[in-house]
Amino acid sequence: MENKKGVLQRLGTIVLIMNAIFALYTAGFGLFSATDQRGLHWLFLSVSLFLLYKPKKNSNSTFKVLGNAFNFLFLLGAIVSGIYLLAVWEDRVLMLGGSSFWDVLMGIIMIVVILEATRRKAGNLLAGVTLFFIIYALYGSYFPGMLSHRGISLERLTNFLYLTTEGIYGIPLGISATFIIVFVLFGAFLDKFGGGQWFIDISYALTGRFRGGPAKTAVISSGLMGMISGAPVANVATTGTFTIPLMKKVGFKPTQAGAIEAVASTGGMITPPIMGAGAFIMAEYLGVPYIDIVIAAIIPATLFYLALLLSIDSIAVKQKLLGEEKHKLPSVKEVMKKRGHLAIPLIFLIVMIAFGWSPMKTAFWSIVLSIAIAFYKTNTKPNFKSILSSLENGSKGVISIAAACASAGIIVGVISITGLGAKLSFALVDLSQDNIILALVLTMIITIILGFGMPPTAVYIILVAIVVPPLVDLGVSPIAAHMFLFFFSSLAALTPPVAITAYAAAAIAKANPNKTGFTSFRLGLIAYIIPFMFVFSPSLLLQGSPSQVILAVFTAIIGVGCIVAGLEGHLIKSWGLIPRIILICSSLLFLDSGWTSDLLAVIGIMLAFLIQNFILKKSSQIPVFKRGA
Repeated sequence: MENKKGVLQRLGTIVLIMNAIFALYTAGFGLFSATDQRGLHWLFLSVSLFLLYKPKKNSNSTFKVLGNAFNFLFLLGAIVSGIYLLAVWEDRVLMLGGSSFWDVLMGIIMIVVILEATRRKAGNLLAGVTLFFIIYALYGSYFPGMLSHRGISLERLTNFLYLTTEGIYGIPLGISATFIIVFVLFGAFLDKFGGGQWFIDISYALTGRFRGGPAKTAVISSGLMGMISGAPVANVATTGTFTIPLMKKVGFKPTQAGAIEAVASTGGMITPPIMGAGAFIMAEYLGVPYIDIVIAAIIPATLFYLALLLSIDSIAVKQKLLGEEKHKLPSVKEVMKKRGHLAIPLIFLIVMIAFGWSPMKTAFWSIVLSIAIAFYKTNTKPNFKSILSSLENGSKGVISIAAACASAGIIVGVISITGLGAKLSFALVDLSQDNIILALVLTMIITIILGFGMPPTAVYIILVAIVVPPLVDLGVSPIAAHMFLFFFSSLAALTPPVAITAYAAAAIAKANPNKTGFTSFRLGLIAYIIPFMFVFSPSLLLQGSPSQVILAVFTAIIGVGCIVAGLEGHLIKSWGLIPRIILICSSLLFLDSGWTSDLLAVIGIMLAFLIQNFILKKSSQIPVFKRGA
């Protein structure tokens, strides 16, 4: 039995490598047709998922036998329904009339396979929501009120979801099969050669000597890792194992250390150029060049990390936390000498995207460059085994994304075929009563609730057709509406009571998960305000004239500083309770891009300063930097 399991594991690895090679070939030499590209991508990944299945260690022998038997059926279903689609789809495009018995049967098998793959890799909630939408499509006449529809026949539904590019093989899976896979492969190669460790080392060398240095290391290294991975929990597992113990060592409480890493890692989802695959999907839905999305995300991501760094500095001041002694830190020169050359592929990636290269072409040549450049040093020199391992790890990292995208495709397909999207859009407009703030708040709540148990990208894909149109109708710019939705899709993983990213960090920090979750929520509070900032001031997305952008960024930075000072009680100096309340109110005035509100905000800041210095008389000047002894 053990030998058989070993054979299946090896087959799974081979299939993953085949998927990676297929993705690289099409990225470098041209895509297949949409259905072939997406069909082969999902065939490889679904088959590898079931080949790599391992029964739970604590399962008894009966459950193991049943588990293996069911897994074999799912594996067989993935192979048969996947190959059938590739064999018949071209004929079905030209065929008139209804679907055949085999079309319907294979469509049902594929849907069942996707539900199980989603359950395993993206969670029970997304699988359950997908199943609910299928039931809704089939039995719509039994639903009340505005949700009611006449019901879609099984034949029509399976044909739409399985044999067209409007359902399972729609835009979400298309993005997974093209952009996401090659960028994840790039990250896998870079990490295998030591790029991830270089991010941590250079961040520690640069920030370790400042007060709260290890926490600032966590912010910078998680931001750098997030640029290429866009996976918060994976970021916590990668950088957190190094940064969290260091934070605790210099005096941060376990809950603080875990929370800081959780917030910093969550920022990777909103940090260009990848944004957890959101940038590619957003560009597709908006019909704009990918580089436009990357540029638009720069300022919001910068404000997010600036707020976190300022908050960390304030905590370090209050708790009198110094940095590491200089002789204990790695030398920047040595770090650059050891692995600095691994930054070249990442720089190449960003520069070439800025010059207008397509994302797939850029990622492909960045991978080629990363392999070539790794030969420069003995300690990063790749071999055949490490290259195969990178191909395997890259493909494996996409399985959960592809499963979520396939399920999201089903949900989006049902929303389209039943007309549910238009109904829910009208309902949102009615509930908000044409009030843009209320509409935004409702969107935020809906997105966060869905995001509690679903991957951010899936939440974004499901809601984009429902909440974006009414927001645009209310006057929100399209790119701001999409970015608003994606921000809150990402922040759900940081929001109590679920806060899965914070719980992952709490496990490493050996801290109370709930306390870590609420601490991370408070530290990341600015992230819940930034989307409202760029909705009311699109200049923060670099939309508008240079003067408008400069003014918007300047006031946003002041606003961020005011929020940090108000929440933490320290920024440059100590602040009393009344000035803190005034500072927070002043920061909210900056949300409006008008001159009147800006002027009132400035007056509020001046008032807070006067009260602190001349009435409370407890100001305490604090140096901006303080190195460890």
